[in-house]
Amino acid sequence: MMIVTASSWIQAAVVLIFGGALMAVVYYLLDTPGRKLRRMAREAEEDATSNDQA
Repeated sequence: MMIVTASSWIQAAVVLIFGGALMAVVYYLLDTPGRKLRRMAREAEEDATSNDQA
């Protein structure tokens, strides 16, 4: 909504870029536990696969 109320297209573009960057950072931080769990699951699967082959 802030993009619509910007007085020029340059201000709208800046709001869009910085707003998108802020949302990306927030999403990255909130997804940290999920990334950790996925990494641990992948490593456990690789360990199980390597133990089966040995």
